[in-house]
Amino acid sequence: MNVTELTADSRTARRSNSSPQSDSYLTIASGHAPLADVSAHPSTRSTRSRIFIRRLQIDARIGVYDWEKLALQPVVIDLEFALSSELACHTDRLGDAIDYSAVVERMRELATEKHYELVEAMAETMAMAIQQEFGVPWLNLTLSKLAPFPGAEVGIVVERGQRT
Repeated sequence: MNVTELTADSRTARRSNSSPQSDSYLTIASGHAPLADVSAHPSTRSTRSRIFIRRLQIDARIGVYDWEKLALQPVVIDLEFALSSELACHTDRLGDAIDYSAVVERMRELATEKHYELVEAMAETMAMAIQQEFGVPWLNLTLSKLAPFPGAEVGIVVERGQRT
């Protein structure tokens, strides 16, 4: 929901409460949280919050060598993404947030639904899916293969979108 979708009641509430704090939370005041709860959040400055998922180890269908194509290969993913809205920070409702368990499940699906030759292709597929399916404006995804060389990891860092 955006500012243009305010209800008549929330516009009236805004006029009657002219503090700068209430102006910062118009979306919340328009039905996601009672206006009284909004005033408990005094910050009117721009905020930047990001979610992170670290050291997610999953099995993937990846690799160019014949031995890599015989079995699933372990990969580790670190993901950080910007929130499309600060709403969940104030409402404490899962429905106003990006469900990161759904993000993890989607990455698991992408890692096994087809075979990728390169980490670059797998990481790009994941980054595009997370941005499009979850409405993420910015993300940083690190994908590391654990198996290609004994004692070493090989991987890629992909950053997509505008970091605010």
